[in-house]
Amino acid sequence: MERVFDKIVLVSLCDKFTKEVGNALSQSLGMMFCDTKDLIEYELIDRKAIETLCTKEYLKKSETSVLKRIASFENVVISINFDYLTHNINILKQGSIIVFLKLSKNYVKNNSGTVEYISYEEATQKLTQIATATINIRKTETNFVCEKIIDTLGGIL
Repeated sequence: MERVFDKIVLVSLCDKFTKEVGNALSQSLGMMFCDTKDLIEYELIDRKAIETLCTKEYLKKSETSVLKRIASFENVVISINFDYLTHNINILKQGSIIVFLKLSKNYVKNNSGTVEYISYEEATQKLTQIATATINIRKTETNFVCEKIIDTLGGIL
């Protein structure tokens, strides 16, 4: 079967977890790895200064430009946070498998500030709708999660 994708996009409500799993998964599959947050921060070095000097609209256009470049990558595992994915889904959807790593609310609360800013239930519902596959994560050991992703994606890898 021919692959109809060239990117695996991983998202969860805990950026650090997504990045760790994405990096390990890319190594397991012999793919490149890209963390969108790191790349955007690298490209826009001082986001606060840009926002102050230029406007939020300029910052958003700059972020979108970086995400469009990321969307052109091939043979890559991409870790992305909730906001970047939900605001740029049309850019990243083409040629991608989007995998939502659904962590427990308690895990997210203890390991990320995300729940403080958005409703866990609302975010998980939105990501479940966007994702090609949703994987419920109960055991957070990185290699175990990678195996679960590979098993879930099965024959299409």
